[in-house]
Amino acid sequence: MANTFTQFRQKIRDINQRFSKPHIEMSPAVKLSLVALRFYLLFLVSLMVYKFVTLLV
Repeated sequence: MANTFTQFRQKIRDINQRFSKPHIEMSPAVKLSLVALRFYLLFLVSLMVYKFVTLLV
């Protein structure tokens, strides 16, 4: 059983190492757009958490 988890963890590490660097070139505009989308996603998640907390209180 422990061997299965070890193999699974090793597969995940291999995949993460393989995809750690992007294979395509991105322009500065694309990088900026992705950063903006990340902040927008964090903002929406924080709004959902806030709404959930206010419903509980």
